[in-house]
Amino acid sequence: MILKKILFLSFAINFCFGQQQSLLDKKLEKDRISAEFTELYNLISTIHPGQFMYSTEKEFDKTYFDLKNSIKDDLSIVDYYKITATLMAKVKDGHTTVDRGQITTLLKDKPVFPFSIYQIDNQYYFNKSINENANYKGLQILKINGKDIHSIVKEIKKYIHLEGKNETGLNMKFMNFPFYYFIYNPTEKFEIEYRDENNKKQKIVLNGTTFDRFSKSTTENIQPLTTEIRKDKIAVLKFHSFSNGYNEADRKIAQEQLDIFFTKLDSLKTKNLIVDLRDNSGGAGEIANYLFSYLIDKPYYYFDYVGTKYNSVKNWKHYAQYPQNIEEINLAETKKISGLNCFTSTNSADDFWWFKKQENKPNPYKGQIHVLINGGCFSTTGHLLAMMREYKIGTFYGEYSQGSNYSNAGGQAFVLPYSKTVAWIPTFQYKMKTPNFKANSKGIQPDIEIQLQADDLKTGFDRQFDFVIRRIENISL
Repeated sequence: MILKKILFLSFAINFCFGQQQSLLDKKLEKDRISAEFTELYNLISTIHPGQFMYSTEKEFDKTYFDLKNSIKDDLSIVDYYKITATLMAKVKDGHTTVDRGQITTLLKDKPVFPFSIYQIDNQYYFNKSINENANYKGLQILKINGKDIHSIVKEIKKYIHLEGKNETGLNMKFMNFPFYYFIYNPTEKFEIEYRDENNKKQKIVLNGTTFDRFSKSTTENIQPLTTEIRKDKIAVLKFHSFSNGYNEADRKIAQEQLDIFFTKLDSLKTKNLIVDLRDNSGGAGEIANYLFSYLIDKPYYYFDYVGTKYNSVKNWKHYAQYPQNIEEINLAETKKISGLNCFTSTNSADDFWWFKKQENKPNPYKGQIHVLINGGCFSTTGHLLAMMREYKIGTFYGEYSQGSNYSNAGGQAFVLPYSKTVAWIPTFQYKMKTPNFKANSKGIQPDIEIQLQADDLKTGFDRQFDFVIRRIENISL
């Protein structure tokens, strides 16, 4: 059965090439690049199940022809990335992107801009960096190398893939600002105009830090799942990722952890549970569904359908990085929904869980549920939030999620034949069984919006979590 081989993956997957730094300057032949760019356009148009959800066919085609006509000479790998990433970003789908691995591998020992940035109310601030730059955290950036930061970001956003009209997800992308600034302006020295603690304009000239050092200094090692029961009997469940559900061994560990945690909550009669899903970019539906079964007090259905745009894989399967994972669609097993060939059930004896009636746990949580969300909530996490919103479970705090009650995914990478560029293009659309859910192109809106402030970047103060704690305490008085 084809559904057995569908890979339900988060979008945050990197594919790397072992090449030398000098290849950044390698020239790709104009005619071959132009022909390959057309292949990419045709591939997207053939298989992407949500190609025109947020960008019309006319808009997409205009972007394609404008970009193709801009190819007038041989291109560097970086210049070609700009073109392909711009076309992919035009789909406005969070799973549709050109892989950065080829360039980031070449950037490993090259100096880059030494900060990530953070957007607050359309202003931009220093965020994470190497230790010696810590004093600049939370200060507002005005210009970099004489260019207004707003004009820089406007250009960079052309290459960034976000879902629909979502904006809150930008701060997750801006964690990679050194990469995007290199794409925009590959220099090694940075004159930065900023506002100091007294709101006075200042300038500083900084040398770049190597991309490898920046990445190692700013990458946090966070467990996918942590639980806590505080002395005030407020329970906290932090799910940073659902990737611990992809293999059976890790999934069993996570499920056992959840079993123990919710059994304790039931025994202690804990009245308030904080579910922190911030920056959870997705993962396996199995583990998200397992968590949901503890939050709901009645049976439910999870997926409504899994659908494809294409009828056959014969003409494009050879582009796939792992073509053995792509099978023909048996149209006799599907039905048309919104123009897609959709699976809504399976006929095998061991019926696939996605479409089966799901049973809630016998000891579901009975207290108040408080859910922390932001633009990092995507893919499977959006599915979970949509289910909670559908069944009116919990109060949402924070910022718009990027994910929603569907996703265009499928975990497939496609390798373009000449440049060896890797493109992530969804092959399936996953839709939740949420008939009363009201979709919003910006994502799922929190019930109470709470945005971080510039000082929080410097101090590490968790304003959103603190708000929820104080609200629970005030309600309890």
